[in-house]
Parts: sequence; structure tokens; C-alpha cells
Amino acid sequence: MKKKRTAVIGTGWFGRAHIRNFHNLSKLMAICDKNEEQLIRAAEEYEDLNTYSDIEDLIKNEDLDAVSVVTPPKHIPKIAKKFVEEGIDTLIEKPMALKLEELIELKTYEDVRIMPGFIELFNPVFEKLLTYLPEIGEIISIASKRIGLYPKRNWDMGVILDLSIHDIYLQERVMGKNTIVNAFGLKKCYKDNVHADAAFIILDFGSAIGQIESNWLTPSKFRSMNINGEHGGISIDFISQTINIRKGIDLQGEWPITKDIIYSPLREDEPLKREILNFLYDKEINVTLDDGIRALEIALKIVNS
Repeated sequence: MKKKRTAVIGTGWFGRAHIRNFHNLSKLMAICDKNEEQLIRAAEEYEDLNTYSDIEDLIKNEDLDAVSVVTPPKHIPKIAKKFVEEGIDTLIEKPMALKLEELIELKTYEDVRIMPGFIELFNPVFEKLLTYLPEIGEIISIASKRIGLYPKRNWDMGVILDLSIHDIYLQERVMGKNTIVNAFGLKKCYKDNVHADAAFIILDFGSAIGQIESNWLTPSKFRSMNINGEHGGISIDFISQTINIRKGIDLQGEWPITKDIIYSPLREDEPLKREILNFLYDKEINVTLDDGIRALEIALKIVNS
């Protein structure tokens, strides 16, 4: 398989994770960031890697097949447009934009691959969850918890666009695309009066209910999902990549008996690596621009409610 010629825009902590994976999986030609100190630091461990502080210079001087945009979301649509106009496949990190219309504008470029970076869809434990769903029957409820530090207030957004949006698209992927009937949430701001630092969200799927708990202040990290069905339940931990399947054995009488089966990975598989491989080389991408637009639309509805 011929390796594609690529570049990464943005050299923050997650941008550096993209750089590492693109370097391993493709022919990484260049990286770009206006922060020159950060740019130089990111390039130090790689040989023959061109660095740019200006996107126009990068486009003019490099012959690229694909690019990843890992910048603050308010800049992503404008940057992505520059590359898709040149026919360069573009991976855009979530939440992809702060304004829905800017993301919808990218739909006009139909002959180029534009893939939102919904990394948790590529977590092996989520893929395993989908295979076990038929065993628990009709879904009654889904509960997600996503908690972590490092608020991105300088990105001009709150915790819903940073963390909750993950679980919005994950829960709708479990229930089926375009199944959310209504969405609303309770938000709390602790550091300013504009951006939510904690949120509790309710998703109405018609036949089931979803809830999402998110905050970026608690000094711990949780990434979990619990699904309850008529015949049992499934719990997954995105960090440890473990899955717990609970099924009823004898539910009669005062002391119902259930059985738990726990699967732990023999080795952890990096979701970002799987995502980038899908973006670069698979015939069909697992996440479309329409998927990204749908998730952002729901997230913004909750933000503005």
C-alpha cells in the first residue's frame, strides 16, 4: 500500500498525537502552527519534516494527499476550506466548528474526503459493544459519564462542545442515526457566566431515554457508558477498554440471579491510530460530514437552550 503524503495543522498536545500517528502511518511532509516555539518543539524528534507558520505557504510548497486540522474549533472550518478547495482530503477534529453554518458550507465540496474526528467510534470497546447489543433486547436507557480536567475556555466554548458531544454521537450511533427526538440539559458555569463547566443532558429517543453527565473540573477522569435493555445491560470503560455484560439467569422470586461476563483487552489498541487509518486508506469512512453536522446541531441546541 502506497503511503499518502500528509500534513498536520496544529501542534498542541493532541496535534502532537496526530503528528506521531501520521508519521507512522503515512509520509508526513509538514506541520504548521502560528506558535513557532510550539512548532519547533513538535518537530524536534522527526527528521526531514518541513515546518510552516503560514497555511498558504504550506499549500503552495507541499504536494499533499491528505491533511489533519487539529486547531481550536473556531478556526477549523476556515482552515479546512483552504485544503478541500485544493482537492486535499481533510480530517477535522471535533467539535469541528462553533457555528453550524460554517460546517454546512463544507458540504459543497463533494469530490473530496472530509471526515470529522469522532475518535471514540474507533475505540475497540465501543465496536465490541455494538456486536453485543442484540443480547440485551430492546434498549430502555443509556447513561454516559465523561469527566476530565483542562477546560478549554480560551477556545470560546464550554464543556458541552468539548466533552458532551462525544456521547451525543455515540448514543445516537447505538440507537441508530437520526433517532434523537428531543434534547435538553441543565448547565452550570463556575468560572464565568458564559461557558458551562458542567452539564447534565437528557436525550429523548422516543423508545428510550439517554442521559449524559459531563464536567471538566473534577480532578479525575471517567469515560464510561451503561446501556440497559429488556434482557440485560452492557457497561463499557473507554479508558481501560473493558466491557461488562449483565444478563438475567433467574429473575423470579425475592432474590433474582444475574450473571456478569467481563472482557478485558489482551492489549490496548489506540483509537486515534484506527481513526487515521480509516481516514487515509479505507474505501469508506466510518464518520461522514453529515454525522458531524448532526452531532454539532444537537450539541448547539443544548448549549443555546
